[in-house]
Order: sequence, then C-alpha cells, then structure tokens
Amino acid sequence: MTLPLSSVTKADQQKPAVHNASQKCTSDRYVQPIGQFAVDVYCDDALGTNISIVKLKFDAPIVGPYTTTKRTWQGGDWAFSITSFMWGKDKKSLYVATEGYNGTGKAYYLNVETQSSQEIWSMSSGDCGSVLKGMDKNNIILENIPCSGNQAQEVKLPIPTN
Repeated sequence: MTLPLSSVTKADQQKPAVHNASQKCTSDRYVQPIGQFAVDVYCDDALGTNISIVKLKFDAPIVGPYTTTKRTWQGGDWAFSITSFMWGKDKKSLYVATEGYNGTGKAYYLNVETQSSQEIWSMSSGDCGSVLKGMDKNNIILENIPCSGNQAQEVKLPIPTN
C-alpha cells in the first residue's frame, strides 16, 4: 500500500531531520530541529559512514547519562556503517538505518536522552539494507534495498511508544 504524498513527511521537507548518507557521505554536524542534541557524521571511506550523538546544551540541574565532560554517545551497532538517520518529532527520538555489508542491516530507535536503543527492523536474506525516507502520523517509512536488481520496497514500521 502506498501512502498519499500529502500524508507522508518527505525527507526534503524535514531537513536536517532526515539525512541520507547511502549515496554520498558528508562529514558534518546535523543539529536536532527541536531539542539539545546533534548527530556527528564521520565519513570513514571503506569503514563506512559512522555517527555519534552529542548533547549540545545543558539545563540545571544536570540529569541523565550526559555530563559537561561526557557529552558524546557512540558505540553499539546503530552507530556503525549507517545509510541514513532521522530525528523524531519529539526531543528524544532518533531513527538510524544501517547497511548490510559492513553494518548490521537493521534499523534502530534511539532514545538520545537515556542513551538506550532498540532494533525496529532487520533485513532479510538477499537484502543489502535500508534507507529511512520519512514518517507519517503513525509509521516510520523506510526503503528496503535488495542486493539484486530487484525493485526496492517501501516498509512501514510503527513508531515506538517508549
């Protein structure tokens, strides 16, 4: 089922909320449209496109896993060999997709405030990964990329509630 264009938030309408690194990587900092976080993108050539989450600003009192001397969260399968990422519509959600050659071939929901991650999608045999495309009211929209010449398929994933 294809959603009408008017109900899907497209990548070009959310910049810098959606970033596609699957074709060309640009090392840069992508600031969260709302909130106090950013994604730092590292173009590591044959080692893939890798990311870290940075807390840019603190309010007093400081609560949670970040401190003024530990502002970066990196590590875990979600940070390695990504194809795309997308900020959620709240101040805590980041969605990340990875490729299947060097990466895990999975998509993840990250709660950047608590530094917790959850797998929300995994590619099937014969697939090479996925690219996040946008979101509608209830779903994350990603494109499943087959390794063969087959047509890419749109996948709708429910937005995590936690």
